[in-house]
Amino acid sequence: MKSVWLFGGSTKPFGKTIINGFENIIRFGRHNVDYSNIDRFIHKVENDPVNYPIPDLIIFNISNNGHEIDLKKIITPDRDIELLIDMIKTTFSFQLRLTEWFFLNHSKKRLLFLTSNEPNNIFSKNNNQSNQGDANGNLMLYRMSRSLEHQIIHQQNILKHNITNKNIIMGICVGNNPPKTVEWLNHLIINDSLKRGMFSTGFHSDHTGRGWHMDMVATDIGPKLP
Repeated sequence: MKSVWLFGGSTKPFGKTIINGFENIIRFGRHNVDYSNIDRFIHKVENDPVNYPIPDLIIFNISNNGHEIDLKKIITPDRDIELLIDMIKTTFSFQLRLTEWFFLNHSKKRLLFLTSNEPNNIFSKNNNQSNQGDANGNLMLYRMSRSLEHQIIHQQNILKHNITNKNIIMGICVGNNPPKTVEWLNHLIINDSLKRGMFSTGFHSDHTGRGWHMDMVATDIGPKLP
């Protein structure tokens, strides 16, 4: 793969490292994209192929949640619901529509969501399979916002035209971003080894029921880690 569009986090070390090795990089963010107007964005890139050549890969690293985690919160306030609705109408809608346009009009393309596996986490943090509760407080809105991204991933991967056209969309949760995670992801991307589905990352295989787990040690598509 030679070209990439990166949405979100492009000025941070993680964002810079994950796209190492690409010849053509276009960085998008709130400074140069109006996430509330996907039609305008698509019109712009379709009518200016010189400045916006169609990429091999799109990476979404957008923070899709605007609520604050409150450890004492039990009842979800109206303001949180309003934030969720606003997110659906802006960044989520942008991601959905751009994904649909990208795959519907092109073949052999790749799309990567840097997201979270919290929506699939059915166990507490204190004890993997206990009923002792979640020590991280109320993550309802965060889980809902990330689960919307999961549905884009799952829906696009089962569409016949994407299977026929060899388009692949992958979601991955980097958790607390252990050492060398971004280098491993970069290696995965450069070697065109993205897989269909939603995955977590870790140093050892995980079978707790929280979703597919890509072991950074066991796989042969990334650098070996200590």
